[in-house]
Amino acid sequence: MDSFLQRKLKNYLESTGLSVSALERKAGLKINVARNILRGQSKKPTANTLQAIANVMECEVSDLLGIKKESFTSEMKPADDGSPLMDRPQILQESLQSLLKAINEGESQVTLKQALHMLEEVYVYSVKRDPPQIDEHFVKWFVKRTVG
Repeated sequence: MDSFLQRKLKNYLESTGLSVSALERKAGLKINVARNILRGQSKKPTANTLQAIANVMECEVSDLLGIKKESFTSEMKPADDGSPLMDRPQILQESLQSLLKAINEGESQVTLKQALHMLEEVYVYSVKRDPPQIDEHFVKWFVKRTVG
């Protein structure tokens, strides 16, 4: 039974009409390196060999090996960490606009981590107000307090 790598190589060669020796030349490989993979004689090709083949095939080594990449979004799980739900997108947008305005007016150097922390605090404070709304004075005070 063929390995994933063997099937991937065979499919590529069939779909492009490229010969095994042409693949080896394009990849800068020694003669029979790819052929040995296809025959099952090379079960553990080197990382350099795999990278050279991947470059020719215009894919990633992980694609050759059938390794599924975890995407950032697949790692995102529903928040059960005590963080607030973002159930008022308009307030979030207004919080961000107000925060950016206060940061720019104060000509402060702010890290992304600080900005995200401040955005969360401004958002939570704003949605707890009755009625939920942005308090510009709070935002300015909070920015000064956070970034000095």
